[in-house]
Amino acid sequence: MPIVEAVGTITGEICHIRARNEGGPRFDVTQSEDERHGFENLVLLCRRHHKMVDAEPDVYSVEALEEIKRIRECDMGRPEQAADAFYAKILLGDLRRIEVTNNSGNVVIDSPGAIIAKTVNVKTTRNTVTIQPAAGTIGADLKASRYIQHLISRYNEFASVDKSRDTKFSYGAISRNIEANFRGPWRMLAIEDFDALCVYLQQRISRTRIAKSNAAKGLKAFSSFEDYT
Repeated sequence: MPIVEAVGTITGEICHIRARNEGGPRFDVTQSEDERHGFENLVLLCRRHHKMVDAEPDVYSVEALEEIKRIRECDMGRPEQAADAFYAKILLGDLRRIEVTNNSGNVVIDSPGAIIAKTVNVKTTRNTVTIQPAAGTIGADLKASRYIQHLISRYNEFASVDKSRDTKFSYGAISRNIEANFRGPWRMLAIEDFDALCVYLQQRISRTRIAKSNAAKGLKAFSSFEDYT
């Protein structure tokens, strides 16, 4: 399960390796407050595994969690991306309290149509928080967003019926591929990336068996941006 879904929904939680409160799993009375909330004592988990880890401290010891963290950092580490600071603030706020300070641009969080700058304080009782695309992103441009959704839908429509596939088709794979290639969820990408993203998706569509068959018959595989909008 991804910690941050392609649409911007946060599904992960910060787990304290040594509990932050006395009586909690793996609590270490010798730790200072700074150590307790420091990077070395934190590991990122999905909610299900966070509950498992805290419910079975004998199985998931300090040493075990530190080793899990080390392995995941080696396997999954990557350069920091532009949206990471937003996601980190939400995760550190335990998905219920958000505080974003000293940001250099505008941040829009869970508030359609609003532009919030400099300092953001949000409280919510919901279990998940969705980041709304900021101004200047593809997701904030209605026409651009609709066209990207059209291309993704068309790719999934064509690729999902290919009987020659060796693996089970995943409708979410194309969004994950976009995130890997463009270093962020498509809705969060700058509008300047729109043309490159369109070319990427159009090429993916054109490589499907149905698109190739349609092309041989003189049929279009997708609408142009101008025609679609």
